[in-house]
Amino acid sequence: MDTTTLIYCALALAAGCFVQSTVGFGMAIVSAPIIYFFEPKFVPGVITLVGFFLALINMWQYRQMLSFKGLTAAFVGRVPGTIVAGVLLLYITSESLALVLGIGVLLAVVISLTKVRIRPTPKALFWAGFASGVMGTSTSIGGPPMALVLQHAEAGKLRANLAGYFAFSCLLSLVALSVTGYFSWWHFKYGMMLLPAPLMTTWFAFRVQHLIKAEWLRYALLILCSVSGVLAMWQGLSPLMA
Repeated sequence: MDTTTLIYCALALAAGCFVQSTVGFGMAIVSAPIIYFFEPKFVPGVITLVGFFLALINMWQYRQMLSFKGLTAAFVGRVPGTIVAGVLLLYITSESLALVLGIGVLLAVVISLTKVRIRPTPKALFWAGFASGVMGTSTSIGGPPMALVLQHAEAGKLRANLAGYFAFSCLLSLVALSVTGYFSWWHFKYGMMLLPAPLMTTWFAFRVQHLIKAEWLRYALLILCSVSGVLAMWQGLSPLMA
């Protein structure tokens, strides 16, 4: 593979990992469109592999604030959400489902800007995990539902718990991609080649995260959720505009 392509993809992943390490999620939103332009075969396998390692590192960095007890409900919800999305895609197009989910995310962002506050109860986390499973399977962007439920958490807890959830989600995705032939030794090899640059920016993000105010973090999170909602709607509307 052309060295220049690898460098551009590594830089895109580095930028995405910096965003996710500081905000809590957003690696795929930032890096996937750029990487797809340079090497479509890296999406989603290589991105998911890097995301898995990123989540493990973030979990270790914020391990003292990680709560597996609180995330159990989200883990439980993620599995049926993935299954439901797979069943729905047998009857409706992925574009139609992406359009509905994109609208849903944008409505949730609007609600978040009001005085309504979603508490991260086990029930809320279960449904966030469920919605994340549906959205992640249909649009490859599963972070917004969890991020919206956890948005009022203390910054370290937000990053830690999102990282724990993403580690579980990426592992499920890698297994599914391996079974379906979308993740192979080829993807693993290039993923390992690209990994050093994202790891460096992850370390740098951890060193500067204390400079980011909690209010900035929340608004950055809502902006990323809005972007993901718009991207999902664009994906849903693209066949109609073709």
